[in-house]
Amino acid sequence: MASALAGVKKAALEGYLSLCSADARRLKDVDRHSLRRCTPGSHETHLRAAMDWLCRAHDVGLDDGVSAMYSLAEGWLGSYPETTGYMIPTFWDAAQASENDAYRERAVEMADWLLLCQRKDGSFPGSFMGQLSESRVFNTGQIIFGLLRTGLETGDRRYVAAARRAGHWLLGMQGGDGAWRQATLNDCEHAYNVRTAWALVQLGTVTGELRFTLAGLSNADWTLGQQTDAGWFEQNAFEPGEEESNLHTLCYCMRGLIEVGSACGYERYVEAGARTAAALRDQWFAEGHVYGGYARDWSSAESWRCLPGEAQLAIVWMRLAQITGENAFADAARELIEEVKACQIMDPENADMHGGISGSYPINGPYERYCVVNWGAKFLADALMMMEGDGESCPTG
Repeated sequence: MASALAGVKKAALEGYLSLCSADARRLKDVDRHSLRRCTPGSHETHLRAAMDWLCRAHDVGLDDGVSAMYSLAEGWLGSYPETTGYMIPTFWDAAQASENDAYRERAVEMADWLLLCQRKDGSFPGSFMGQLSESRVFNTGQIIFGLLRTGLETGDRRYVAAARRAGHWLLGMQGGDGAWRQATLNDCEHAYNVRTAWALVQLGTVTGELRFTLAGLSNADWTLGQQTDAGWFEQNAFEPGEEESNLHTLCYCMRGLIEVGSACGYERYVEAGARTAAALRDQWFAEGHVYGGYARDWSSAESWRCLPGEAQLAIVWMRLAQITGENAFADAARELIEEVKACQIMDPENADMHGGISGSYPINGPYERYCVVNWGAKFLADALMMMEGDGESCPTG
């Protein structure tokens, strides 16, 4: 019944957009014929476009958060506390790279807005404005990145204090084995919450409170227990029972483990992230593409691409090149990011679309169907800044 209803909704959306959205018709036609959305230019050109789109997403709402996405069916949706949180380090990095004070001002505005969103117990809500849900672990963890970075950049203790309250709430939600089962999406375990463990390790470093670091390590150990010999992760789907893991969440796992290991000096976490990254790198070199989702044997029933996940994967490969010195990771990252750049929407006459990254390629793929998502532009910007700096910079969220 559920799959039949989903099919009806998909058909209704396709019909509506075919009639009412010229942008949807154009992108769907380009993507269907596997044509490039643009001819890739310099990293600087694509970075500027991504940041312009993110500034637009910051400006369109009635608050100082960043809109979750631009939907070709619904227009701009509400501000998203979670992604606004990990968007903030991107704006601080862009300010440093460009010496643009406007990016700094925006980062502070976003952080101030998040202070208003924080609940009395220290947590933050799931979903986005207009659709806010109960407090969630992953969302709260990602917001810690932005609060810490703003606190460090400005010297204002309010931000670190808010991050600390969020960290205490996360500790209260954590199970004895390191996993989070309370206040999670669909009330189930998620291996990708190791990206929240990374936030706790950062919090422990900034505050000097060992309990945050130990909680992060405990979750990283639990996550290692979910990894198969082939590098895939159990318990890593959005919903229980799904047989495939989205590339986006696989990258969350890899990045979380790599950064926890790098920060704490534990090679086993870096090696675990590298095992997954190497499996995807080898597929890239062998087949010239990565899929939007993977089953435990690294097979895929998908033909669509997850563009935010690809930008994340390029970052993971660049970080591993930094840490391990393996040039094959850097080579793969440079090749992949060119393909992501070719899928960036470059349309200066359309401010709602220009510089954006859709969740799926083709645009009507299953991940955030017909939507240009803020985390896609964020991860593309992060990857391009790393590459512009010859891999020397490391985005912090």
